[in-house]
Amino acid sequence: MASRTLPACLCLAASLLAGPAADDPKEDPAFKEEVNGAIAKGVAWLLARQDSTGKFPGFEDSRGEVYPLGMHALCTLTVIKGGHPVDSDEVRKAFRGLASLYGTHRNALKTYEVGSVLMLLDAKYNPPEERKRRKKPKVSEDDRKLAEELVKWLQIKQRPDGMWRYPEGGEDLSNTQYAALGLWAAHRMDVDINKGVVRRMMEAVLERQAETGAKVPLILDPAAWKRAGAERRSTTSIEARGWRYVREGEVTRDGPDGKEHRVEYPYSGSMTAAGVAVLGIGRDILGDKDSWLTPARDREVRKAIWEGLAWLQANWDLNDNPGQRGNWPFYWIYGLERAARVSGVEYVGLHDWYHEGALRLLADQRPDGSWPKNQRMRPPGDQNVRWWSDQVDTCFAVLFLTKSTPEIRTPPPVITGGSD
Repeated sequence: MASRTLPACLCLAASLLAGPAADDPKEDPAFKEEVNGAIAKGVAWLLARQDSTGKFPGFEDSRGEVYPLGMHALCTLTVIKGGHPVDSDEVRKAFRGLASLYGTHRNALKTYEVGSVLMLLDAKYNPPEERKRRKKPKVSEDDRKLAEELVKWLQIKQRPDGMWRYPEGGEDLSNTQYAALGLWAAHRMDVDINKGVVRRMMEAVLERQAETGAKVPLILDPAAWKRAGAERRSTTSIEARGWRYVREGEVTRDGPDGKEHRVEYPYSGSMTAAGVAVLGIGRDILGDKDSWLTPARDREVRKAIWEGLAWLQANWDLNDNPGQRGNWPFYWIYGLERAARVSGVEYVGLHDWYHEGALRLLADQRPDGSWPKNQRMRPPGDQNVRWWSDQVDTCFAVLFLTKSTPEIRTPPPVITGGSD
């Protein structure tokens, strides 16, 4: 997205967007070496699971195989983002496996799968070593046709309220995030996206953010904040407003007894990161000249993004999913990477999100290169435990460590000073 003209009061924003340059622990050669080694081990562990037809295993429970296309796409995406060449035998085989799986499951697609496949296609034409390339990727006719077909599916499956679901059964922010990621990936491949779909998505996500939140400091210069005494620190503040999985709760049969019961979802780190990401992605797809994204509405969107970051700042926890302890800790940490990259920040408040997150993941990696599904898992019987796997968590960990999400700069909201 091209830059809008910003008022002079935002000049300090560069400090947060760039982060303190001196003594950056992320630039420590030993740290970089350890991170690169962890990425390589994680990718090697995934590749060891690839079968002779190029497919990665899906997830199985009492209903049989679940999300086979999505699981395969997620693993292949991780291998590419982890630095494995697109023209390697393993990746070539993986794309042949993708074609086979898509042919089998194209009439029973899921939102998570469609988003993941589009992200994979984008990675094929924008691999890590070519991130800074300015030319539009040359997409093959077959891949363009597939991307257009998947975009059409997403646009048809959007609910009237602007959100997505599996696609059956209501709406939720997690599926909506993967729909947004898929649309963004296709946009990066120069596939036409219906702007009305994006506008409705952004309106729905804005509407679902918490109405109010605690005030937290708006820290535009972490280094200066740390140096200054309490009496010299800025009193400028911002509301911390999060998101949750489903706004009104839902009736579900998920649970150890299989009986119908109502679930009320808390505001959480994973879903707040999703809300931030969806708004940043939508803003990037629409661009500066969109008639809906007026300067006033763009300020509203940026304010919502930064208030989401403020919620993460106020509830910071990399050992668990803030607000929803024991649920989806690796999904949360990958979501943090996405929210930070889409916002273009190196710090969330005073937290160097990448360095702190990488240290946590380095400590959790097993000797075989994988990350364990049972790390900080809730006791058996929790509704989400059945969805966890070493394979998925290893993908999320590697995608975090590689900073796999393309970066966008999202200027902070205009706050002129004082307790706002």
